[in-house]
Amino acid sequence: MEYRPGAIGAMTDEYEKALLELKTVLQTISNDRFLVKDDSKETDFKSIRNITLHIVNSGYVYSNYIRKSFGKKIKLNEIEINSVEEALYHLDKMFQYKIDTFENKWLLSDEEMMKTRIHTSWTKYDLEAIIEHSIVHILRHRLQIQKEITKINLA
Repeated sequence: MEYRPGAIGAMTDEYEKALLELKTVLQTISNDRFLVKDDSKETDFKSIRNITLHIVNSGYVYSNYIRKSFGKKIKLNEIEINSVEEALYHLDKMFQYKIDTFENKWLLSDEEMMKTRIHTSWTKYDLEAIIEHSIVHILRHRLQIQKEITKINLA
């Protein structure tokens, strides 16, 4: 794993670590299990596939909010994931987009990060807070997927 410079680099390294943990979990399941829907749930997260698609889409959303604050062009994606292999590919592609987002921003000072205001559709963040939120987002859903796998394995 490459260690990136500065505070943004450290948080990006943690984001990458969270993604690696998620990818390791996903690699333990079959494509059939990846696609299984649980009709008893009342949310959009009816399959590991849907949870993973949500993680990928959210990763782009967080990066786009950050890009807007930097005055960079954003990218809107239409992503379809139908296998574990495709999930791994799209997680990597989304992470590269995040890396590209931080180009020439790795060494922002704490003051510059705190001054970078990001207004999302749900709240307001400084740069550090939205990056931290995006890390925890992956961790939370990775745990959700692990619980789902454990539940199925016990059945």
